[in-house]
Amino acid sequence: MINKERIIIMTKLAIYDKTYGEEDKRANGLFYRDYVYRRNFAFRFFALVGTLIPIAIYIVITVLSEDMDFLGFDYIQFGINTAIIIAVVLGVYTFVGTRIATEEYTKIKLRLQEYFSLIAKLEELDDESAHDEYDEYEDF
Repeated sequence: MINKERIIIMTKLAIYDKTYGEEDKRANGLFYRDYVYRRNFAFRFFALVGTLIPIAIYIVITVLSEDMDFLGFDYIQFGINTAIIIAVVLGVYTFVGTRIATEEYTKIKLRLQEYFSLIAKLEELDDESAHDEYDEYEDF
């Protein structure tokens, strides 16, 4: 006999596996801090690259300008300003990345909780149907 509830649960499980399954299972293998650290590393890396590109463009434009005075240029102040900019950007992106990664991890845990709940319901339905089939044969 076809059980509609069983089909609905299996459909939900299949949709989950197609959309979030692999990523969530990979994240589930990590502790909270490890997950946040890995996500933050990506945020900080791309923020650093995004900050260094305009700085590099500024340096190239400054060096290529005809009125550039290499001896009079204040390299120390430029380095300090660049370091401050990079530190602020990395600080902001670390904060933002931590918030985003925390929200993602929470959503992953909730989805996995629902996933395992559906599996438990499916197992209950399988046990009930197996028990019902056994009862039918017991009458003979």
